[in-house]
Amino acid sequence: MVYATIWIALALLVAAEIGKGPLAQDGRPARWARMAWLAGALLAIGHAALALAVRYHWDHPLAVRETARQGAALYGFAWSGSIYVNYVFLTLWLAVAWRWQHWLWRLFVLVMVVNGAILFARPIARPFGVLLVALLLWAWTKPARPREARIGV
Repeated sequence: MVYATIWIALALLVAAEIGKGPLAQDGRPARWARMAWLAGALLAIGHAALALAVRYHWDHPLAVRETARQGAALYGFAWSGSIYVNYVFLTLWLAVAWRWQHWLWRLFVLVMVVNGAILFARPIARPFGVLLVALLLWAWTKPARPREARIGV
């Protein structure tokens, strides 16, 4: 359940970006994209709370240590601030302005998704993470569709 919540949240983030990018018309996102964005953000925040409750038994210092240990296993050094980067990501995901298309935001999202969905993911889930990253990059590079010419108008 803990892992499913973040995978669904990341899929909703990618879907929202596709709705804001390739499926947007005349620069306006698809109607459903905002709801996907918000649902993904709320589900990701729920994932963080669920992980803290189930995996760390509401022991935040343990979560900080374990997250640092996992980072050390992957990157070769432990940093106790890595869990706080996750909190910043969740806060910005929820609070970021809808029309914000700044490359810094996208770079931050890309780093977080690559880390969470590929590098720190279980090996069996990594292909899905690669697919999410590929779709995210496609959404950011594919231009919005122009409005189709209206017949009889």
